[in-house]
Amino acid sequence: MDAKIRLLPVNEYRPGLDNAFLIEENWPKGLPRQGLDAAHWLKGVAPAPGLLKWLRQDERHWSTFCEVYWADLAANPQRWWPLWKASRRGGLALLYVPQEGERQPAQALAQFLGDKLDEIERIEAGELASPVCYRALLDG
Repeated sequence: MDAKIRLLPVNEYRPGLDNAFLIEENWPKGLPRQGLDAAHWLKGVAPAPGLLKWLRQDERHWSTFCEVYWADLAANPQRWWPLWKASRRGGLALLYVPQEGERQPAQALAQFLGDKLDEIERIEAGELASPVCYRALLDG
């Protein structure tokens, strides 16, 4: 995982933490709504409920879960682009609700973001050509 990205269970969140984003589809119980800016709730980056349910059935699905989730995110950069913009201001804290088991969907998102942030930095440094789907976002 990229050093700029840290995972933080929602029960450890304290209001005032800069660049903290809730990455759950549903607002978690116990997290006061006034404690987090509404723009920092990115429910669109959460995996599809069916995909998440499939992972929960058997953690051996992890690698396939990641492939499907990452392909979905890659095809929809507008869902994670606010995280890229925020990363320009410093590290990100991804707030998530811990689930039973060792594998957390937040881990998959953090890995995807770390890879994309590295890729975008290389594009901006002129080391890589920009994929067409990112060009408008980088130029805008």
